[in-house]
Amino acid sequence: MSAVELDTDTAVLSKHHHRWTEEAAVYGYPAIRLAGAFAVVWFSSNAPSKPRLFSGILSALVSAFLVYTFLEPLFLPNDTSMAFLNILTLMGGCVGMSLGVLLPSFFSGICFGTSVALLVASFLNLPQALLFPFLGGALALAFSFLAAHSRTKVFATMATCLEGGAFAAALVVKPMFPFLKDVAKGHPYNPSETDSIYLAQLTPEKRIFLGCLWIAAALLVAASAAYRDGHYESLNLWAAFRTGYTPIPSKDDQNGSSTKPSFTPNPPPESLDVFNMFNPADLPPRLAEYANMVYSACEDLGNFFGFQDSSVRNQAEHLLILLSNNRRYMSSHILPPSVQPPSPIHALHAKVFSNYVKWCRAMGVAPHFSKLNTSMNAPPAVASRVVDLVLFFCIWGEGANLRHMSECVWFLYHKMMEEHIQSEGYTQTRSLYAGHFLDYVVTPIFEVVEQNMKSKADHDERKNYDDFNEFFWSRECLQYHYSSFKPDPNDMEEFGSSYGPLPGETILPVAEGLAASPKTFLEKRSWLRGIMALSRILEWHIVTFYLLAAAAFARELVWGWVYSLQVASGVFWLFNALHLTWALLEVWAIYPGIQLSGTAVCGSVFVLVARFLTLVYQTLYLMWAFSPQKGVYLGIEAEPVFWWWQYIWLSLIVMIPYVVETFVQIVPSLSTRIYTSQNDYVQSFLNILYPLSRLYVGKEVHESFRHTIVYVTFWVTLMAWKLFFSYVFEVNSMVLPSLQLADDYVNYPDQSFAKMFLLLSMRWLPQFIVYLIDMSIWYAAWQAFAGTSVGFSDHLGDVRSIDDIRNNFGRAPEHFCKKMLSSDAGSRRGSSASFLGSGNNISEGTSLLGSDPHKLQSYVNRLLDVRIQKWVMFSAAWNEIIDHFREEDIISNTESDNLKFSQFDGFSQAIYLPVFQTAGAIDDVLAELQRPADEYTNPRTGAYTDESFFKPITEHVTMQTAVAEVWELGSFLFAKILGPVHAKDVQAILAMVNKWTENEEITANMKLEKIKIVFTPFVELVNILEKGMKKRTPLARGKDPSVRNKETKPKPSTPGVRRVVSAGSLATLDTDNKAREVPQVAAIEETVVIVDAVRDQVRDKLRNLTHGLKAMLKNTAVESDGRDVLDRLTFLGSMENGFFWDDYYASSQLDDIAKNDTFKGVLKKIYGLVCMHPDDAEPKSKEARRRLTFFVNSLFMDMPDAPSIHDMFSWNVLTPFYSEDVLYSKADLERRTDALGE
Repeated sequence: MSAVELDTDTAVLSKHHHRWTEEAAVYGYPAIRLAGAFAVVWFSSNAPSKPRLFSGILSALVSAFLVYTFLEPLFLPNDTSMAFLNILTLMGGCVGMSLGVLLPSFFSGICFGTSVALLVASFLNLPQALLFPFLGGALALAFSFLAAHSRTKVFATMATCLEGGAFAAALVVKPMFPFLKDVAKGHPYNPSETDSIYLAQLTPEKRIFLGCLWIAAALLVAASAAYRDGHYESLNLWAAFRTGYTPIPSKDDQNGSSTKPSFTPNPPPESLDVFNMFNPADLPPRLAEYANMVYSACEDLGNFFGFQDSSVRNQAEHLLILLSNNRRYMSSHILPPSVQPPSPIHALHAKVFSNYVKWCRAMGVAPHFSKLNTSMNAPPAVASRVVDLVLFFCIWGEGANLRHMSECVWFLYHKMMEEHIQSEGYTQTRSLYAGHFLDYVVTPIFEVVEQNMKSKADHDERKNYDDFNEFFWSRECLQYHYSSFKPDPNDMEEFGSSYGPLPGETILPVAEGLAASPKTFLEKRSWLRGIMALSRILEWHIVTFYLLAAAAFARELVWGWVYSLQVASGVFWLFNALHLTWALLEVWAIYPGIQLSGTAVCGSVFVLVARFLTLVYQTLYLMWAFSPQKGVYLGIEAEPVFWWWQYIWLSLIVMIPYVVETFVQIVPSLSTRIYTSQNDYVQSFLNILYPLSRLYVGKEVHESFRHTIVYVTFWVTLMAWKLFFSYVFEVNSMVLPSLQLADDYVNYPDQSFAKMFLLLSMRWLPQFIVYLIDMSIWYAAWQAFAGTSVGFSDHLGDVRSIDDIRNNFGRAPEHFCKKMLSSDAGSRRGSSASFLGSGNNISEGTSLLGSDPHKLQSYVNRLLDVRIQKWVMFSAAWNEIIDHFREEDIISNTESDNLKFSQFDGFSQAIYLPVFQTAGAIDDVLAELQRPADEYTNPRTGAYTDESFFKPITEHVTMQTAVAEVWELGSFLFAKILGPVHAKDVQAILAMVNKWTENEEITANMKLEKIKIVFTPFVELVNILEKGMKKRTPLARGKDPSVRNKETKPKPSTPGVRRVVSAGSLATLDTDNKAREVPQVAAIEETVVIVDAVRDQVRDKLRNLTHGLKAMLKNTAVESDGRDVLDRLTFLGSMENGFFWDDYYASSQLDDIAKNDTFKGVLKKIYGLVCMHPDDAEPKSKEARRRLTFFVNSLFMDMPDAPSIHDMFSWNVLTPFYSEDVLYSKADLERRTDALGE
């Protein structure tokens, strides 16, 4: 194909394309506009069925039209100004829609009046700029007044016909919209070229045609509405003035939920002479003290209000038990006499009715309490409080699920007590059947609640507990009567004046008011809900992003600080625009399911109007401040800086709420004082501008100033770092590309502003999204830094392994008792004699055994020691945890024994540390005792003391405790093995060693560096006993030793000394008045040979142990104490009827201790102390390790102290719900019901 042919084809295609474009412009676009006009007509015809929705749409159209029409001449003729004009038009439309939704009747009239004024002005030949404003304002006020006092549906329909017709006509005829704009400006027939563009080309006939076209389109909309509605009554103007104002029905009204609940009274229950726990005829003394007053009040109130007899008896017992429990406040150990209540009744009354008093304060009414009762045999102040308590608990007892609605319970009490007070004199004559209260008070309210709870409708069409509670937080509830019972007028004499509506009430029961009450909260399922929830975060990001961008452009373009400040001041416009956006979203959130109070609506209207008007003037001032030259605006000729200062002063007013909110955030207690203030001006201000302040919940919840400072510091540092990072890597890098993209638009006048704006938006949008997202990244990093610093300061996570548990085990009981037990848990009297006082703190270096671990004390005295109490309580919890581990089979029996604390009755210590804690500690002790002498001796004299020698051991709590346990348990083991024959010698040796320890003379009398020669056979002895005692059975023996002694013939005693007595003890034998009588050697007639390998091994190890002990003694030739110990050790090994030589006696001793449970426990404990490696004593299960480390770690966390025992809920009776099972067996109570436990 040649180039000529190609050019020809291209020309043909271009010609066809041009022809198609012309045909589309001639036929296509008009067809689309015509279709759009018919769509508008058809949509507008639906106005009668949705008046509130169309009120918002009509208000939006009128607001947008007026904003654009009257603000357009004030804006500079450039693209940027026009863009802001469009933004204001959009915001004006949204504000108008919100106002129309909030006040549908009022704004329907305004829209209708404005449309009528515009229609009339289009036919009048009056070239006045103020014609439409005056005429439109007058008609808008007039019709709004009429609409407020008539049916909203009529005015909404008429306004929709006019505005829908105008919109449809504007779609069909292009000049329609400019025509209406010029009519609104006031020059319809002789416009100048600068004021009007379209109307200068229109003849009067064409202008009249446009007005008639509007009327025709409006009639078409009206006909469509009448057709869709099915009748023409909605267009009957006369009907609008024949009826009064009718509120817009809510969804609950449309669904019929406001109908009166139907119920059938329950038959009166039979009276049963039963009781719960205490027989009323035989009450304990503590309960009988107030029984007469309580039972008397129960009888009167039960008859007066018709409570069930069994319920009244149940609550009477309930109240008596509570009064008995509140007697504890009369003790000086709990409350000082200056603050003690006069009686338990006063204490319980103040506690029970504290929330009722707050409810009355929020409702603005005085609380109702019984008058001083002089009929009872009690002080009037006490008797009246008993009546209050009885009435409340009777209401609460029969309230069933209404107990969950505490506000409803207070409402019932308030109304019933008011009736009881006003019916004084009729209380003895009025008697309702038992069950009347349940039938006519509880049942109607419960049926309303049940109907909504069981409804299958969506959340926006049914009410929940929060909505019902909010009804009882409004003063409207006080207008209803509490009961649904309506007595026959002929029977009113029977009830006297005690029945019927109270002052300020209607005859309607509260159940009907509750059914007709609107929803107070509705959460729409929309993405806008997420934006609304994150509004403060989004606002902060948008504002800071703008400031960073302004700083980056100022740095790149080298702006002066004055111009840079002016550009940065645009942030005030952003603040106001965003605040207005959030206000619009709040209106969107409440439409259409929530009906606001009058003050809330006024507050929303005020905020929307004030914010929008401020935004309009901010936009104008800021635009004129950046104008290139001096100009005349609003009749004022001034420099641009003048308008910038006007913008600043106006913006300061906008920023006042932000400043107040910032100050309240820094001082949170100030918000509580503002919310709870009783000042009428403050409350009026809050009710109008902050409707949520009317909610009761959360008004008195705030953090301390110290916590707030820490919180603010965290966020300020985080945001400072984020802003710095984002400026450098996200914002500053976008300045040059943005300048290059905007260069063509700035330098060439034919460039499109929309194209340039689209390109810049596409360039900056990813950066802004990253700017939004990276906040979470920096928050995670900052949270990690803050958490790490807090963890280091609070030692969180220090316990990560079993070794860490060992290192921190000494601190665990103190933290356990402080955080898990109340301050009076360990006191003997439950008062100030608390073992958790500040003066009894145990340090990590303090031994479990006190200041002197070697001094034996009785078990009782040790248990009373404060530090031992803490360890005992901690050991109980620790052992319980280990037992649960064993029940779950994550540890074995041996591991359980190694992990648990040990207790032995009759021993000096209350508890003994777990084996896993002390295993291997003795090896460390031996290493310290065998260290070089120059580490503990005096360099000049070479002498040393017990303190210097044992210093490494006494400074280590675990080694010190292990030594004490080995000494006590080993002594017990040694004494039990040797038996009663050697008891005196063993006790004397142990007493002497204890004496040396107390007097710090142990190093002067023993060679402790040779401790290894004693400890080695001791370890071997424990190993032999551990293995041999498990399966030991009694061996076959000969005759009993006592029988043998009777059959033997002893030889006459001869003077002299036995060969086993040492030479060094001769002087002792001659001078000691208590010298031991040397047993005579008896000739044994029969020889019994007993084969016992364990016995022989034990003998061998004991001989080595005694030889080692003798080798450790010092100065036995000089010191009498050492010589006596040496003699007794020698005597132990030489007694023929003792353990070392008498086979029968030795085997019998081993048989006896093999059956002794205490000996087995001590042996197991000491085996772990001296024979086990630390790794062998640890649990092998990873789950057990994880749980133990978590538990010990949690003890060192920052948690509130445990409350006092006196703050515990007191024991009372069981009050069931309606038809609820209340009898359970022990197996039912202990049976697990969770899925994992089944």
